[in-house]
Amino acid sequence: MVKQKTIKKTISISGIGLHTGKKVSLTINPAKENAGIVFVRTDLPGKPKITANIENVKSTVRGTNLGDIFTVEHLLSALYAFSISNAIIEMDGPEPPALDGSSKQYCELIAKAGVQSQKTPIGTITVTKPFIIGEGGKSLIAMPSDSFRIGFMINYPNHFIGSQYFRAPVNKSIYVRDIAPARTYGFVEELDMLKESGLALGASEENAVAISKSGYLTELRFKDELVRHKVLDLIGDLALLGKEIKAHIIGVRSGHDLNIKLAKRLKEVG
Repeated sequence: MVKQKTIKKTISISGIGLHTGKKVSLTINPAKENAGIVFVRTDLPGKPKITANIENVKSTVRGTNLGDIFTVEHLLSALYAFSISNAIIEMDGPEPPALDGSSKQYCELIAKAGVQSQKTPIGTITVTKPFIIGEGGKSLIAMPSDSFRIGFMINYPNHFIGSQYFRAPVNKSIYVRDIAPARTYGFVEELDMLKESGLALGASEENAVAISKSGYLTELRFKDELVRHKVLDLIGDLALLGKEIKAHIIGVRSGHDLNIKLAKRLKEVG
């Protein structure tokens, strides 16, 4: 049985939120068994807490938001890769730091803290029969597997990006090397619209791959960096289940909304 895990020591990091544009300091503390991943807003009266689970997802517009905590998927993705099931995350603002737009620095932080195995099993969600969910040309397929694997395809048929496909087992070593460095991305022609909607207020070429109609404005880390980031996001969204996953997931143009619908379906399976 896979055991629950927490971090060995407290770790902290600061930065700007991708969508809020607000500076925030974030501290990850060890937690007891069965605590789950709990966010604490230390800047608000009463220091309200919210647990990272699918029931607490408030919005999936350009990110996964839990109550008054925004864009949690990059941090949760890194925690899942290191099998961290229990942690108390204190924040003095509404959104974890975007850092470089990937989960690379979060992985480095967790590795520095170390991982502590606990006594209680984490629990497992095992897909035994294939199923598919989809809408508007987007889909997610779940198939039986003795481990967690993801394949993902994105397609921009009228854009120079075209199609990208990436597949890999989801384990710590592969995640740290091949998935964690992949940054979020955005199209410059959408930036003004997003900011008018109160989004991407902290976005820059420091924390995102900027894309114009004719080319990348940011040097890529991988030729297929965009689809790798979609895998990173999917892992972060499925981390809200709080369990080990045994399934082969195939994604086609999926985003946070469909990812959360998959998580809810997987919870029913588990």
